[in-house]
Amino acid sequence: MDPFSQTKDNHLALTQYYRWYQVYEMPFNKARIDNQLDILASDIEISAQSGTSTGKDNIEERLMMYEGWQNAHHVKHTQVNRLDNNYLSLEADILYQNIRPDKSRYSYTIHYSTVLRLRDNDLPLFTKVKIEPIETIEDPQFSSAYGENRAKSFMHYWLYLIETVNVNKNKFDELLANQFELDLSSTSKIVNNNQFKEWLESIEQQVKNSAHYPKNFSVRENADQTLHVSVDFDWEGISLDDTPLIAETHHEWILDNHPDERFPRIKSMKVTQKTPFQTKE
Repeated sequence: MDPFSQTKDNHLALTQYYRWYQVYEMPFNKARIDNQLDILASDIEISAQSGTSTGKDNIEERLMMYEGWQNAHHVKHTQVNRLDNNYLSLEADILYQNIRPDKSRYSYTIHYSTVLRLRDNDLPLFTKVKIEPIETIEDPQFSSAYGENRAKSFMHYWLYLIETVNVNKNKFDELLANQFELDLSSTSKIVNNNQFKEWLESIEQQVKNSAHYPKNFSVRENADQTLHVSVDFDWEGISLDDTPLIAETHHEWILDNHPDERFPRIKSMKVTQKTPFQTKE
């Protein structure tokens, strides 16, 4: 598989994987449970120490087992592979922490083995999730993972849409705040939907294919419920005349976060070029 296809598979799987944890990391309500059901196939099979369940019908009942818990899922490692034209596999290792209503604390390292069913021009759905506790962590110290999981699900979906803009340009409305400002350094500031659409069209007119590789990611949860994201991207692409291109950029984002929505929304973006766009040698 070429690196461009592999990167898009990564974005698809990780968008959904980081969404998996968010329902457990905030108080439950109908909208957040509906967002969890949104990532699951109707025939989802979930296997854990407590047994195996099939289907979505009793998901809400099972979630209520965690009512009043504080949960954190720190993702340490992921690996996405294409199984065939219809399915992706995602293997992941996490550090799970919780504080229960009686104030007792528990922590484990856990391995996830998952399968996702691909859909045409849409996010994939989990069809299988196997959860295997690996090791108990003694004297755990709790730290929230919600902001990171929330921001990373947004990031991977944003990147997937950018990399497939020729077929997905109409899906950005879900990811834009009502008022936004995008400072891309190479263009004048983008502050409305018409300017944003023009920018997307300029990508189509210059780049045939592209891939973004995130690094140096960090997120801060602000008092006003926004998320401040700092991240670098190694970028490679192919121009319309088949010239290989590379670049490196630094991004600072402010995301409006409404926990009942599928994703946060971008309020501001400032891009700095660390390595200008250039021909790959």
